[in-house]
Amino acid sequence: TMASVLFADDDADIRALASQLLGRRGHHVITVGDGSEAIMLLSEFIPDMVITDLNMPQQDGYAVCCAVRESPRLRNIPLVLITALPEDDVRVLQIVSESRAILLAKTDIVSLPDLADQLVSSAA
Repeated sequence: TMASVLFADDDADIRALASQLLGRRGHHVITVGDGSEAIMLLSEFIPDMVITDLNMPQQDGYAVCCAVRESPRLRNIPLVLITALPEDDVRVLQIVSESRAILLAKTDIVSLPDLADQLVSSAA
């Protein structure tokens, strides 16, 4: 199933990698370099999934997660939080529990396509 994915990360290499990995599976990927851009885009369209890095300049991944969950239009779409922090980090735990985000370690980025496919099929 092809999905539209909004991918936010301030690292251009990670953005390129994610585009490539998800694009190979037929997903349409829109990448942005920070949380502010992501939030702005989300006011204009509804992707099938939002994937965001936690640590970004301007608005961070937490702000993106909040924007998604606080919007009636977006609140039920799958949300993936990518972070280099340990998964038991207090801030990470808080964001995950508040926003029902699925956690993906930055080192596991190659598993993103499988995760995306799963999320798309379960949301359908």
